[in-house]
Amino acid sequence: MAAPGCVGGPHRAGGAASETETIVQKVIEFLRGKRKEHLDWAVELCRIPSISTQEEHAGDVRAAVEWTRAHLEQIGMKAKVHDTARHPLVYAEWLEAGPDAPTYLVYGHMDVQPEGDLSLWDNAPFEPTIKDDWLIARGSADDKGQTLLHVRAAQAWLATAGKLPINLKFLVEGEEEIGSPSLEPFIREHTDLLACDGIIISDTGMFEDGLPTITYGTRGLCYKEVRLHGPRHNLHSGQHGGPVTNPANALARLIASLHDDDGKVNIPGYYQDVQPPSEQERRQIALLPFDEKKYAEDLGVPAFGGGETDYSINERRGVRPTLDVNGIYGGYMDEGASTVIPATAGAKISMRLVPRQSGAKISAQFEETVRSRVPDGVRCEIIDHAYADAYMTPLEWSAMEAAQTALRDAFDHETAFVREGGSLPILPMFKEVLGADSLMLGFASPTCNAHGPNEKVRIPDLDRGAEAIARLYGLLAR
Repeated sequence: MAAPGCVGGPHRAGGAASETETIVQKVIEFLRGKRKEHLDWAVELCRIPSISTQEEHAGDVRAAVEWTRAHLEQIGMKAKVHDTARHPLVYAEWLEAGPDAPTYLVYGHMDVQPEGDLSLWDNAPFEPTIKDDWLIARGSADDKGQTLLHVRAAQAWLATAGKLPINLKFLVEGEEEIGSPSLEPFIREHTDLLACDGIIISDTGMFEDGLPTITYGTRGLCYKEVRLHGPRHNLHSGQHGGPVTNPANALARLIASLHDDDGKVNIPGYYQDVQPPSEQERRQIALLPFDEKKYAEDLGVPAFGGGETDYSINERRGVRPTLDVNGIYGGYMDEGASTVIPATAGAKISMRLVPRQSGAKISAQFEETVRSRVPDGVRCEIIDHAYADAYMTPLEWSAMEAAQTALRDAFDHETAFVREGGSLPILPMFKEVLGADSLMLGFASPTCNAHGPNEKVRIPDLDRGAEAIARLYGLLAR
């Protein structure tokens, strides 16, 4: 594959190509004629409060999965709901393109985050509201509205051409927002059923509204909790302050030691396996439309003083490893004053990892470093919360070129290539178990507020996203 942003469409010659273009145009016309109906689908689906983390909504998660099954069957696919240890998932397939056609698996999820503070919502989270070009509702961007794009595209092909140009499978689960605990066991048990040449995921975002974006990498994660235990109970700081090692003081010094003065993570061996961004990647990142001042204003921060200052802000956000304290606790935390030496102090610490860094290896290095820096007088307890490896889609994969062409044709704009700063543990798992790479085409706005109040999705981007995916299916067949 040529440098991202510089790739032309595949070579097209002869009458067959012209015939294919005619079919694609009919598919696009069908999608444009169905925009109102497809928006109604999203509204209907977003009304279901499918909150996977709350047991009282287990029936709603099932309802959202069953809704998806019914619509996949309605458009002409074979679909079945499978029960798992917790929430169900739906598998669907259309495999009549023939043995010589490639097979792709679409992954998505129907579960959503809790509503959060209802006072921060302009309207009820599960009463979808359309305002200007936006659909506002929990799940509109993450991930109901985006998963539906593939259902829309598949319907358009089946309704106009009577067939899909590729063999297509769907795997839509109900546990992504709680870490997908049932997904890996299901995939390992059904590897033959899920066998594919590649996976397509629409659960990421656009770099800016209207700018077609391919996410080609995600960072890994290592999440720890460190607790320092001192005396049996809180002590009077006047009577015992001085000789007693204060767990909160010790924790503060320990946390401060985890970065050097240049913003680098101060854990021996932390950068040993880091794969730095290539010069090509750094050039592409530099070309992204980015206003540092506006970004700071949007976040409400006075300046950017964190991370490795010899890398740009966007490089620090996505292609470099990090270490961040996510929370600190200990001692007296209520209103007013209480002069105590706390019995225990703790911190939750997450590390975002980049390709070639092993989550298991970083986990061991972190523990060894922390324990070596704990002073006398306190006992150290380290709790594992999670770790996952980073993932990168091969830039030379032919599906990447097809996706870039499909996005450019649908949006009439060259495509941005980005690496996501967050983590998607399912991606390295898909690669390990199914041997398939993942193509991430996301259409959520950078201001969509997923997981927060007034989650929203930009309707024109959904419409053009459906067209891009429909075009992609055609290009993948070539």
